[in-house]
Amino acid sequence: MSGPPILEFFVEHFFRGKRVDSFLERHLRSYTEFQIHRLLRADCVWVNDCQADCNTRVKTNDCVRVRLISPPDRCADADPIPLEILFEDAWLLVVNKPPGQMAHPGGRFQTQTLMNAIQYHLDQQTKQPGLLRPGIVHRIDRQTSGVMVVPKDHISHRVMTAQFEHKRVCKSYRAIVHGRVADDTGRIDMPIGLIPNIYSSLMCSKPCARDPRPATTSYRVLERFADYTFVEALPLTGRHHQIRIHFSEIGHPLLADEFYGPFGEIKDGTPLFTPEHLPELPPARGQVDDENELEEPAESPFFDPALPLRRHALHAASLSIAHPISGLAMGFEAPLSPDMQEALIALRDNR
Repeated sequence: MSGPPILEFFVEHFFRGKRVDSFLERHLRSYTEFQIHRLLRADCVWVNDCQADCNTRVKTNDCVRVRLISPPDRCADADPIPLEILFEDAWLLVVNKPPGQMAHPGGRFQTQTLMNAIQYHLDQQTKQPGLLRPGIVHRIDRQTSGVMVVPKDHISHRVMTAQFEHKRVCKSYRAIVHGRVADDTGRIDMPIGLIPNIYSSLMCSKPCARDPRPATTSYRVLERFADYTFVEALPLTGRHHQIRIHFSEIGHPLLADEFYGPFGEIKDGTPLFTPEHLPELPPARGQVDDENELEEPAESPFFDPALPLRRHALHAASLSIAHPISGLAMGFEAPLSPDMQEALIALRDNR
């Protein structure tokens, strides 16, 4: 019977002079600081074949070995849910997220999320569950489908986070919006902030928005129908609900959007301002949950009964990045989900 696995790492240049526990926290992302200190106190860590303790510092190219005598304690539960994988190598996993699935555990959604499914997928690639931990570098709403990139290791996570923060990532979306958009191409420049109601996390582009930040979306019309328009949207910034809010504000809200109606109307009845005469309000739809993630209804009550779509018509169609290790330019495309394809077929039949 084999003993506990022993892993070997080489120190990257940006960790030179750091303590070995800080180095291991990055490489063993599913292990807490407390667990790593336990491994050090149990003499399970070596630097260049010398026993290490919490005060040991590392240099570039040092060899760090660790015997994992206990399992990780902060990885997501692994759920054997099928994944639609668009690309995978040793550093990245790119998937087409289905509509209705949360990106990661939060609030009442602790299982059956995309991260639970990816954790199960990664556990099949290692000797011990939890040695690889999916990293979150961007999110899409629960009811939005489409492409998501997930780093597998700490270096890829570090590089991909920088790419998103410095706007080196190109994203495009497909959406079906109400009404016939007049211009073939356009650009929406409207700052986005929180609505001034402390009981809700919904956003708006009204002058009264709290902490507004610049937001820009360009778009082009792909197809027009009698009462709807199929558009491609390219967000040049990354604000929460940006595409949904921008098209709402110009009078073309997304088909079946749960919250945002024409010209910035909030559909679910959440008042724009906090009522001064009420010290407390019951949680509104759209309120932030325990993990600061918007909790959306499982099905939009604002759908068109003539169309086979029961969630807002938004799909993350493509994503372009530089590979975190090789630096090569890479582009990924996710096919439209079946419900959006069926909605487009119905619209074309009724043109």
